[in-house]
Amino acid sequence: MLPDLDALEASLLNKSGNVKLDARFRTLFTLKGLASLSEDRMERVIDIISKGFDDDSALLKHEMAYVLGQLKDTRALACLNRILSDEKEHAMVRHEAAEAMGAISSPEALPVLNTYLHDPDVSVRETCHLAINKIELDNSSTGKEEQALKEQRDKAHGDAIDAAARAAAPIDPAPAIVRVPDSKDEENVYTLKNVARFRDTLLDTNLSLFDRYRAMFALRNTVQQGGKDAEAPAVLALADGLRDGSALFRHEICFVFGELCHPVSVPAMTKVLNDVQEHEMVRHEAAEALGGVVEEADDDAAHAQAIETLKRWADDAQAPRVVRESCVVALDEMACTWGADADNNDPTQFQPMDSVQAEGSE
Repeated sequence: MLPDLDALEASLLNKSGNVKLDARFRTLFTLKGLASLSEDRMERVIDIISKGFDDDSALLKHEMAYVLGQLKDTRALACLNRILSDEKEHAMVRHEAAEAMGAISSPEALPVLNTYLHDPDVSVRETCHLAINKIELDNSSTGKEEQALKEQRDKAHGDAIDAAARAAAPIDPAPAIVRVPDSKDEENVYTLKNVARFRDTLLDTNLSLFDRYRAMFALRNTVQQGGKDAEAPAVLALADGLRDGSALFRHEICFVFGELCHPVSVPAMTKVLNDVQEHEMVRHEAAEALGGVVEEADDDAAHAQAIETLKRWADDAQAPRVVRESCVVALDEMACTWGADADNNDPTQFQPMDSVQAEGSE
């Protein structure tokens, strides 16, 4: 029997006033899964999520905007337009709304995205730039050719399990590079020999942010598809990007590490989370990435380091709220996965102690 949408709405919106944050996150992703079952369910799920943006948790609102984009339905654009246009909203949420518009990839979103290309917050400006470029590429003949080439390679190199995983994979804010010089179109370009080339593009600040993001996702694909020898070099190439001046760029690298769950990324993510001077948006993604490594990677040393770091910041009342909440949610997911000791990982021990601070421009 499918979960009841009324009950899920009550949980996500915390109508009782006592639904914990981790449970609301799980509800959100349950709704995401149900949305694909029918047009009516999709419309209802979009409506439910759209009601949730009065909440005081920027982390939850950011995640709701993300899910609306991943639904890839133009009916979500009205809500996302409203969130992006609300200059009193937390910048992390506005950035995610802009990115979600790019994920939906409808030209309908271009006017509002162009409006905020000059927003006072740099993360919003940069995200609008990325979303505009993605929409324009996706809807061009070049973009359609690249998508066809990607699908051809996926079919040639994948199997049924891989295809299912790809179908559930997040929609990237920029498509990975699919062509490199001196390679035949049908060849897999995500190999060890191209890591240095992708790294050079990733770190070249003379290129557009969109092109550098494409290299970022090419390196991610190389970790996933390039064989064992390519994994660590591609992860370390991505880690080099954490020295970049853009917090948005650094945050996306942390997001990619969360997708990969590779133990080689743990030192870099730990350093990011422990850096009190780092932007809260970046530290939040590092926390989630560490949680992913602990859940997925088979490396006891990486597990111990990640858990210690997450617990430290979950309990630190001086840390930004989005950082603390990210650590708590990550620890809770581990507890659900492993049946861990509730005394150590119980998210009910966490109570927000400060209001969300608005992000300024960098």
